[in-house]
Amino acid sequence: MVTVADLRIRPRKPWQHAHFIGGHPVLDLANTVADRRNPLADNELLKAPADALSWCQSVGLMGRMPRLPATTADTLVRDLREVREQVWAVFAAVTRAEPLPGAELGDLLRRAADGASAGDISATGHDLSIDCRAPQAIPAVLAMFAVHAVFTLPPDRVRTCNRCGWLFLDSSRGGRRRWCSMSTCGNREKASRHRSLVT
Repeated sequence: MVTVADLRIRPRKPWQHAHFIGGHPVLDLANTVADRRNPLADNELLKAPADALSWCQSVGLMGRMPRLPATTADTLVRDLREVREQVWAVFAAVTRAEPLPGAELGDLLRRAADGASAGDISATGHDLSIDCRAPQAIPAVLAMFAVHAVFTLPPDRVRTCNRCGWLFLDSSRGGRRRWCSMSTCGNREKASRHRSLVT
């Protein structure tokens, strides 16, 4: 059984703790690109089935990595990327206090409903059981978590990093966090400001 509250970040290769700064699994999923503001040539972090499966393990959606047929594994990567972009669109709108994009929110709702009706996900109260061998189960659960997050995360605390555009839940006491991480984007921004003052 899995609930969002049960998910514990335990990064598996190639993932590191720095990839999980979102404060919520769906925000971390939206951050599986290197940079949202200035995309790199090799911006994609969900490149292969092994990346997708290890990400799912890292956020606690599955214990052991299941053996999946190649077509199922490729479908998982494609579907996770689709959910990621839908999550990004919805929460980017939240950060700008704009109306939620109906198409992307509708796609998340549909995917969640399809996964539940296929029998790959079963719910008991607040607990979910997931058949991780079914290619649509993991994306469907993440879609469910995304829809739940839209209505439960405090919208004034969902932010985008000023430098890379990653999403995060600002849990700082003053609510003034501006970067995904002080050790990466925060330091780069401060160094950039310092260089501009010196020159």
